[in-house]
Amino acid sequence: MCGFSGLLTANRNHSLASEWKEKFAEAAQRIAHRGNDEARLVQFADVSLHHFRLAFQDIESGRQPMLSADGRLAITFNGEIYNHFELRKILEKKHGKREWRTLSDTETIVEGWALEGNAFADQLEGEFAFVIVRTDGSECFAARDTFGVKPLFIALADCNTRMFSCARPIYQLQSPVIAFASEMKALPCKKNWNRDGALRQFVGLFEPICTPYENIIQCPPGGRLHGQRLRSPDSEGVFNIYVSTRTQPIRRINKSAFWSEPTLTEKLKELRNALSHSVEERLLSDVELGVYQSGGIDSKAVAFELAAALQRRESPWLKEKLKSFTVGFAALGYDESEEAIAFSRHLGFQPHLLRLSSSALSYSYPHAVNISENIQPFTNGAAKWWLSLFARQYVPGVLTGDGADELLCGYPSFRYCAWWAFSQRGRKTDVPLGGRWRDDLYIKKFAEQSRDPWLAGSSAEGSGEDFELSLALWGVPHPLFGQIFTITESILGREEAQLWLSSQGPSLRSWFQLGLDNVWNVDDSFLKNPENALVVWQNYFCHTHLPVQILNWVGDRMEMANTLEGRTPFLSGALRNLVANLPDIALIQGFLDKSILRKAYVSQFPRQFALTPKKQFNAPFINLSQLFHEYDAENLLQKMGLTNNSARVASALLKNSNQNTNELSSASERYAHTHKLSSLQTLICAAIVQRSLVEENSAKRDTHFEQEIIAQGGPVS
Repeated sequence: MCGFSGLLTANRNHSLASEWKEKFAEAAQRIAHRGNDEARLVQFADVSLHHFRLAFQDIESGRQPMLSADGRLAITFNGEIYNHFELRKILEKKHGKREWRTLSDTETIVEGWALEGNAFADQLEGEFAFVIVRTDGSECFAARDTFGVKPLFIALADCNTRMFSCARPIYQLQSPVIAFASEMKALPCKKNWNRDGALRQFVGLFEPICTPYENIIQCPPGGRLHGQRLRSPDSEGVFNIYVSTRTQPIRRINKSAFWSEPTLTEKLKELRNALSHSVEERLLSDVELGVYQSGGIDSKAVAFELAAALQRRESPWLKEKLKSFTVGFAALGYDESEEAIAFSRHLGFQPHLLRLSSSALSYSYPHAVNISENIQPFTNGAAKWWLSLFARQYVPGVLTGDGADELLCGYPSFRYCAWWAFSQRGRKTDVPLGGRWRDDLYIKKFAEQSRDPWLAGSSAEGSGEDFELSLALWGVPHPLFGQIFTITESILGREEAQLWLSSQGPSLRSWFQLGLDNVWNVDDSFLKNPENALVVWQNYFCHTHLPVQILNWVGDRMEMANTLEGRTPFLSGALRNLVANLPDIALIQGFLDKSILRKAYVSQFPRQFALTPKKQFNAPFINLSQLFHEYDAENLLQKMGLTNNSARVASALLKNSNQNTNELSSASERYAHTHKLSSLQTLICAAIVQRSLVEENSAKRDTHFEQEIIAQGGPVS
């Protein structure tokens, strides 16, 4: 919805204070894409704030940065608070009648914090990141929504960011300066690689606080940061800073006899009501909203509830057909447009389609990487970049299906965890893997995935070896171990990969079990128990992969790349509370993923729409050879400090890419080959990040080419 940045100095004489202040305004301009309605810079003696606004509520008077009524506080805010009018009533009941100056949720936040302090943030329902500062520079408070839909990065001086590598409820540190921004590119500090942080993200061990850079962290999902200035006659000023993490587990229950009447009927209705409520909340807007539409059940459920909501209410922008937006691909294996258009027509929406060629994806990929600032192997963000640019021609905001796969277990790795529990039931200790009929059931069921793992979005062959190896090395069941090890080995070599991955065990275990010990007595035996594999993996995934990789790569960042607001009904308080009490079988039933969601809507629209198999939102590999040379990927690993054999490693990965997957005879060979292709794609991604973020030399946009591509799409007659 918006973008912001800020700088606080407790010690004006510190070398970084003047350096960062001098660079602040220029750095802030790098996130102008996040809001094109208004840009404002506000400065006080020890505080600088910048905000780019994309307005949805109280367009005339909700300007930011916003001062509190008494002028002692200032706030920069990105997102939407859907219950802010209710919160105003609660505040008035507790603290007396107030004269509100605007109808903006921004004012609700700053005045609520002034009255109730840090705890007020826990009452907010929505997607948000905000920072409140005292205008005298003595205090700041930052908060981020539960799942980390909206980004928030913080730069500190002389901070060992590896202190955040293991999950803890709270961390304490000090810094003479604090800079913050919606994206790292807007921070006024230099971006210097941190070896462990960079390697963790490169191989897919995502961290919710640490970043790949020295002195830069991200506020964790659901996290808070509170800083207060300390000054004494004997020392220069510093901020005493506390960073807290969200310690609630994603689910509290994972075993239950669930699919029995009347429990089933009641829970299916509860799910529909929760999603309906979430969609209703996200219609809070003074401007028109559209909806993303794919062939999957997630976007169909959102669109269905949106259609139902429109029948219950009146709004000026609902007089015409609601607009849905879909991308298609020239590579047919990735294309879902026919299914998406059919469902949009079923609901009476006006479908809009943009079909993308390989040249269009090759063009958008560097721009998508620049916006995401994320190092990872996938290419679907390049398609999402075009989708946001396409949709922005028609509407300023859309509803999306983001978060459903994480909350309701829609990825292959979740099915793999459920199968692992099934395959280990009743196993005697002397029976090796492969000795029972259950052991190869997963492989037989998903044999199609092994023909082209990249197309299927599958990272594991399904033999169970991933679990055995990760349990032996880390003490946790990690379903993507094979992919992670192959990528790490391709960079470091087998022996060093083994040693380095082993050293990451304590960190991984801490994030796997974060919050679970609030519910169960979590120890090594709990984490290793196959019956708990799904709940501990889902807990880890939602704390790490969801905010760091997914929402950065195909969520908020790709919408805001083209100044489009994305709203996520699945990542709401109502859905979060529902999922917290669901057992495994409600999410994965046999090999059916998102079981409860499919069953909830199979009676609401035609069966073929509800039971469409999960198809990973994916895009083909980009033109690897061209980008490899254009971004000097050959020397990248040495620049990152990962290895002194950069050229040799990079050349080996490029040579491997010339081999055709279809020429490989076994599934294990095809998976290993795909993982190495992923290594090369990640290398190129990191090289683009090096150029755009570290060296501050982003690729220039070709507006003429973009207009040509966008002109090829439009409403489907």
